[in-house]
Amino acid sequence: MKKSALLCFLFLIPMSLPAQENPLRLDDLLRQALERNPKIKFVELEAKASSFRIPQEKSLPDPMAGFSLKNMGFPEFTIGKEVMSGVGFSFSQAIPFPGKLRLKGEIAEKTFERKIEVRNSVVLSVLKDVKTAYFELYALHKSIAILQEQKALLQKASELTETKYAVGNGVQSDVLKARVEISRMDEMITPMAEMIKSLSARLNLLLDSPSDTPLGMPQDQIVDHLSVSLEDIKAAAQENSPMLKEASLMVEEGGKMVDLAKKELSPNFVIEGGWEYKGRLPSMYEIMIGVEIPLYQKTKQSKMLEESLALHQSSKSGLASARNDVASMVTEEYLKARSAETLIQLYKEKIIPQASLTVESSLANYQVNKTDFLALLADINTYFSYQLAYYKELAGLWSSIAALEEYSATEIVKWGGPHEDKN
Repeated sequence: MKKSALLCFLFLIPMSLPAQENPLRLDDLLRQALERNPKIKFVELEAKASSFRIPQEKSLPDPMAGFSLKNMGFPEFTIGKEVMSGVGFSFSQAIPFPGKLRLKGEIAEKTFERKIEVRNSVVLSVLKDVKTAYFELYALHKSIAILQEQKALLQKASELTETKYAVGNGVQSDVLKARVEISRMDEMITPMAEMIKSLSARLNLLLDSPSDTPLGMPQDQIVDHLSVSLEDIKAAAQENSPMLKEASLMVEEGGKMVDLAKKELSPNFVIEGGWEYKGRLPSMYEIMIGVEIPLYQKTKQSKMLEESLALHQSSKSGLASARNDVASMVTEEYLKARSAETLIQLYKEKIIPQASLTVESSLANYQVNKTDFLALLADINTYFSYQLAYYKELAGLWSSIAALEEYSATEIVKWGGPHEDKN
């Protein structure tokens, strides 16, 4: 029996499977996430709200206007008759010790800057989540397509087995084994299809869309290696990471709070002016300057200073910890990316082509009864398992790069496949 038909079918299985219709573009998803993600909107509005705190903190306390009526006796009005009687108006203004308002304004500015970095951090995190879900969805679609191709090849092999059995050159157990393997493909495809639904729901939620909104086919990103060094990414992360910028701003804010706490040891002032109308008698004018007395300094202002010093020291430790965390996460994702990159090249250039040749040889030997059906099944399964591993590592590489982009706040690669580069 000739082997050409099955061999031709085998070589029609491509390593990069063609995309289906209605491609799902990553750049579209990223744009929609920026526009619609609720978490991004939340932190943007929170940052905007904190900007309104700055002029409030720089402003003087609200002044107080007063009205008074003094009358000697009752019910007769004695204004103009008695010196102590009169109608008065007063105005008072509390004035903080010089430097306090400036420091309060600077603290509010640092808080606003921190909120901006929190917003930037959330944006990067959401974009990374979109990319990761997209890449996982891509790998699942590819895996299902590979399993379907494997199922089709197994069906061809099953037909060959049945033909051999019919002419007395095979055994019935081989036919049954082939059917079991075909059913096993369905067993593997079913949970993957459910995972696609779950990932699609996650993507839709990131886009603030109904979870059951249908999505298209994710596209290949034409990225199979990492083009930057670990030192460059670490340097970019230390310079650009919103997490580190936020921690650094907390240190600066803590320093301002220490300065303000020291200023609180100094008294505030109150200036008050008044005018009293006395009818036919001369009007009375009054000017008063008051000074707050920090009478409870040991339990209030001094404790405030101790609190701010402790918080400042805590923020310094937090910054050091954040730097270590970012460096550790960058290193971990970088090594994962390099490992995936190595495996991708190995699968692509050596393992998968060699496995394909093995299947070809095993098929030829099976047709002339030089090998058994179990060996053929093992070679077929191995060949397709390597293809599954290839796409798993490819998605892993992309996810690691996406994580590195989040930590470094830097675009490492230009995401987009052949479909995404077209306008």
